[in-house]
Amino acid sequence: MSQRVVVLGGGPAGDVAALRAAQLGADVVLLERAELGGTCLNWGCIPTKSLLAGADLLRKIRQAADFGIIVSEPTIDFTRMMARKEEVVLKMRAGVAAACKRKKVRVVRAEGVIEGDEVVAGGERFGYDHLVVCVGTEPSGLPGIDMEHPRVVTSNGILRLEKIPKRLLVIGGGVIGCEFASLFAPLGSQVTVVEVLPQILTGVDPRIVTQFRKLVEAQGITFHTGRRVEKVDYNKTSLRAHLDNGTTIGADLLLVSVGRRPETRDIGLEDAGVKVDERGSIEVDGMLRTANPKIWSAGDCIGGLQLAHLASAEAARAVENALGHTPMVMDRTVVPSCIYTHPEIAMVGLNSETAKAAGHDVKVGQARLLGNGKALGEGEPEGLAQLYSDATNGVLLGATVMGVHAVEIIHEVGVAIADGLTADDLGSIIHAHPTVSETIMDAAEQAVGVAPYLS
Repeated sequence: MSQRVVVLGGGPAGDVAALRAAQLGADVVLLERAELGGTCLNWGCIPTKSLLAGADLLRKIRQAADFGIIVSEPTIDFTRMMARKEEVVLKMRAGVAAACKRKKVRVVRAEGVIEGDEVVAGGERFGYDHLVVCVGTEPSGLPGIDMEHPRVVTSNGILRLEKIPKRLLVIGGGVIGCEFASLFAPLGSQVTVVEVLPQILTGVDPRIVTQFRKLVEAQGITFHTGRRVEKVDYNKTSLRAHLDNGTTIGADLLLVSVGRRPETRDIGLEDAGVKVDERGSIEVDGMLRTANPKIWSAGDCIGGLQLAHLASAEAARAVENALGHTPMVMDRTVVPSCIYTHPEIAMVGLNSETAKAAGHDVKVGQARLLGNGKALGEGEPEGLAQLYSDATNGVLLGATVMGVHAVEIIHEVGVAIADGLTADDLGSIIHAHPTVSETIMDAAEQAVGVAPYLS
């Protein structure tokens, strides 16, 4: 008899958990209270990247004269821009639904609550041999900010705007805050970002962030780092924020982008013996099993890096472990992390700071896009690739790439790290010319002192 698998949540973790369980022969029920695809497809990765693609096209059009193409100043149809974003989302969502249908995954559109060895949802009870909890996260509010005011939005609300704000204030200089800043600045918004920490994009190599900040400040984005919003004066159509150093900032829209919290409340986890920490994250072991041996969990709701691709990988691993299909511990050594600003930033493995903290004597190899023919030809000469290796044995530890196509070319370093390659090994692999990705070869060769133009 097939094992019964119930999955709570239909995002990039839950979808994959359900589909992988079905592949392995389980009888699967997927419970989703909203839309298939979860935050990533409906409120995060997909819609924001669709909009950012429009902003990048706008930049290109404005630079057309540099390429010998004369065009008039483009007109922005923001309504169409937002409609196109929804069209992309609907196509992707339909793809998830079709995959579930092909794999005979039963999708139930209702919120599930755990009651013993069953999940109650939509007036039905679903028994399970294994329950996989993939309930994701929601945007966090900020104490002292009126989150219900019409001029205040989270990353969800900003995707429902009907017009471009003239002045956008962003509280939170992390990935989401910087991506929305990078979206609205070319659309004509006056963008100001306030970050309480001394560095925006915490976790990114500080040397890269310093260069990134100069580039985006040149695009008209203003940053206040190491500052806190102490008070906000609200009006019907605008607001004014007061920082802790006396600076005041007027805005037509305030985006609160200070992180996300797990949606683990009131679904019966604690009564089922599942441990939930003070932040609301579900505690799991290395196999992704909770304190209840029949309940597993994956994705953003277990804490750590909040990345759709990591969530999917965790979900597949959790189901394989639950069903006894080559059980193994979840390995997070190689997890690419991408920031879709302009310029893009992509990372994998360790950087110079985290590698040193882990006890490595770090060797850095670097190559700038200013010397890359493909980047110059595309009119995108700003950026660089940095590879981090162990100075004693040359083994690659990580990379940070900033610039055009960074999010596409980071993966070869991930493969190299997974295979235990050295910087010399990676540099000896012939890369096509001209490509932006040959910057990786150049940085690897520079690390070992053999790059023809850089060493």
